[in-house]
Amino acid sequence: MHAKVVLLGSGILFAAGFCLIYLLESWNPATFGSLSAGERVWASLFQGATPRSSGFNTIDIGSMLASSQFLIIILMFIGAASGGTGGGIKINTVFVLVLATINTFRGGGQIHAFERKIAGETVMRALAVVVSSLAVVLLVSLLLTVSEGMLEEHFLEVLFEATSAFSTTGLSMGLTSDLSPIGKIIVTITMYAGRLGPLTLAFALAQKKRSSKIGYPEDHILIG
Repeated sequence: MHAKVVLLGSGILFAAGFCLIYLLESWNPATFGSLSAGERVWASLFQGATPRSSGFNTIDIGSMLASSQFLIIILMFIGAASGGTGGGIKINTVFVLVLATINTFRGGGQIHAFERKIAGETVMRALAVVVSSLAVVLLVSLLLTVSEGMLEEHFLEVLFEATSAFSTTGLSMGLTSDLSPIGKIIVTITMYAGRLGPLTLAFALAQKKRSSKIGYPEDHILIG
């Protein structure tokens, strides 16, 4: 099942990244203006895949459209697959949460994929990894905004830098070389947290199973 999830998730993200970057950047003369039709395809294929695995780029990230840059942020945050060396929250985590969301829309019941039931503990671990990772990226973005004295129009660069550091991708819109000493320390710590954090958290939650001796009455909280 793990292999099926990884292959299916990777295929969807690869196809989506390629198509969206090709469509968006085809309107951008700063990146695709000097490229032939074939070169645009190869550039889109390469740039749609590398944000989830490595920090290579064949076109200037800073010259891309804001929509394309934000797409790369999403791809970097998702990252590679569990069991691999890439960063991010992992394809498996997103896959489980997407299935849980679809299942909730359908009225609940068992969460399953490929004729296999997904345990509720797995869903809760996936949720914990996503929420904690998102909190780290937002906190780092806030700290970089303060330390670098960034104006409002440069926030996307800060968010890109924070996500790239957390996912250990290495891509940059050009802000890395201009960071202050404090900013570089923040990014360095974020890289360690992004490399070890999600993996350590998932492992700790998997090992920590404690049954409560107290049973409380069930109640409901308004959501949305």
